[in-house]
Amino acid sequence: MQIKNDISYGVIPIRRVNDSWEVFLINQFSKIGKNTYWILPKGHPENNETPKQTAIRELKEETNMSPSILLDEPTFKLQYDFVFDQVKINKTVVFFIGVIEGGEYEVDGEEVKEAGWYSLSAATERLDYRDTKEMFSQAREFIENYQ
Repeated sequence: MQIKNDISYGVIPIRRVNDSWEVFLINQFSKIGKNTYWILPKGHPENNETPKQTAIRELKEETNMSPSILLDEPTFKLQYDFVFDQVKINKTVVFFIGVIEGGEYEVDGEEVKEAGWYSLSAATERLDYRDTKEMFSQAREFIENYQ
């Protein structure tokens, strides 16, 4: 079986509501089958983009939001494998924390079924994949202490 390495970049979009943080999740259509799954906005680099440029563009494309602050550090990494068209994909996704002012959004209906802002605990429950939940729990520790 052929093996391919693949990298994507994304944003963990957060906003402060009163004295707590919320995170924005998308319910994305699967590329295979008719399922959907709750994830964080992410995507592949285009035209020699930097990782941060990719993350910002993907957030804008998928949600019509732009971060007022995109932190350089820390980043949060997700790694997993899957098979697509008889090719094993070794996937790495690097997420940046992005602070959003306001929070109005508009989702791309072709890629995203629904989306919304969730408390950090509700987001942890809503995320569909175990490895994403584990990565988000690390990010959550940082977010809860972020000023």
